[in-house]
Amino acid sequence: MKAFSKIPIPTKPGCYLMKDSKGEVIYVGKAKHLRKRVSSYWHATDEKTVALVADIADIEYIVTNNEVEALILEAQLIKRYHPHYNIDLKDNQRYAFLKLTKEEYPRLQVARQVKKDGKYFGPYPSGAARAAAMNAANKIFGLCKNRGQKKVCLRYHLGYCRGACAGLIGKEEYAEIVKDVERFLNGEYEVLIKKMRLQMAQAAREQHFEKAKLYRNQLADLEKLQEQSVSRPKSYDQDVVNYVVMGDTMVVQLFHFDKGIISGRKEYTFDLYSLAIGTPQEVLASFLRQYYASHNVPQEIVIPETLPDEDILEAFFTHLAGRNVVLTVPSRGLKKTLLAMVKDNLVVSLGTGGGQLYELKTALKLETLPRTINCVDISHLSGTETVGSLVQFSNGAPAKGSYRKFIIRHGKGNNDFASMEEVLTRFLDRVKEKKETLPDLFVVDGGRGQLNIAIKVFEKQGVDIPLVGLAKRLEELYVSWSKTPFRLPPKSPALQLLRALRDEAHRFAITFQRKRRNK
Repeated sequence: MKAFSKIPIPTKPGCYLMKDSKGEVIYVGKAKHLRKRVSSYWHATDEKTVALVADIADIEYIVTNNEVEALILEAQLIKRYHPHYNIDLKDNQRYAFLKLTKEEYPRLQVARQVKKDGKYFGPYPSGAARAAAMNAANKIFGLCKNRGQKKVCLRYHLGYCRGACAGLIGKEEYAEIVKDVERFLNGEYEVLIKKMRLQMAQAAREQHFEKAKLYRNQLADLEKLQEQSVSRPKSYDQDVVNYVVMGDTMVVQLFHFDKGIISGRKEYTFDLYSLAIGTPQEVLASFLRQYYASHNVPQEIVIPETLPDEDILEAFFTHLAGRNVVLTVPSRGLKKTLLAMVKDNLVVSLGTGGGQLYELKTALKLETLPRTINCVDISHLSGTETVGSLVQFSNGAPAKGSYRKFIIRHGKGNNDFASMEEVLTRFLDRVKEKKETLPDLFVVDGGRGQLNIAIKVFEKQGVDIPLVGLAKRLEELYVSWSKTPFRLPPKSPALQLLRALRDEAHRFAITFQRKRRNK
């Protein structure tokens, strides 16, 4: 271990600041036992930690009373120094609130700071969610935006204003509307729906048909919003956090539920290779610490798996919030469904290529994301003019510079297995000769027989990459780790990617064969 300072490493809880030769802080960490934690870096063998250690020129220590204080200090130090090897969200955005003004006829406004000039709802992490809530409240309940003019506003003629702008509604009736808006923004949909049904029925009995129509329209809009919201207990706030790993990239997404209603989402992407953190679980824990150091902490945070030092994390969040905060890892039920929903949104947000690759990685139980995929197809004309094709997709799209054509030379007639063996052998020979990079996944057009040939060739050549066979008729997948084939859902993005790959290999082979036949 390098000799940095004559001061011995403390054995107490605290934080350590690792600095480079210029004196800049490159990594901040916290520990229950500083000496053990810091010493462990010089026993690590992984590339990331070795790279970090090579850059360290000095270490500074700050002792704390306990681990929770160390977590608080760590968040502050990362925010101050922005170290290269730490997660740094660099997110100083202030989320806006909705404010019901204290005017004689209150209005809804967007507010960036909470003052004593009205009732505040939020904050809303998403501007779109905030605008949707504001527009819905104004439309359903008819709040007026232009109080004090002599004639009704345009919104009144459109049916979105109750006429307070021109004095067509009294203070008491308007005050009741404002109470309903408060219930709406607090997520009390059931209370409002029950009330509106009673009001509609009473207006119909009294033959106030215009009023009954108004309540009917309000009720329809409110019930539609209720259907769109996620049904769950609405007594507390909750964040649901999930992530996916694509190679060296980790994408984290957080959904915020305000009284049971989705009020926004946030997404962050991290380069795992550049972080001095070992596992995705450690990255997620570090993300949560940094995120909630500058954001409101909900009463419950739903996460996909148990995190290191989870009890300390809970104590840290409880300290930040000033009330009890719970970390939940659900095994079933609605919260598990919410986690799956967040992951689905992540896959969609990754785009066509990313989503397809992630689903394919999951379906085939691959260790890494299959960014490059090769596929082989054999084509012949009634047993003659047999040719082979090899195509490659990179990040879900054709990489035509890596396509290869093969004229079959084995002389064994119409023998698909022999043709497949020849193409794969020649491909691997070329890779070794030219020192080319192997793909992350290899697909053969065919079933168990073709896959077995591929396994035999790759084992003989000493090449170990995932292999899969895609049968034509039923589109079944054959893999080396299972004796029985399986199918993906017809609309699965992963299956659509494999189909496109197979069809491109088939098209390329047919085109090559036709050219030879025409000659």
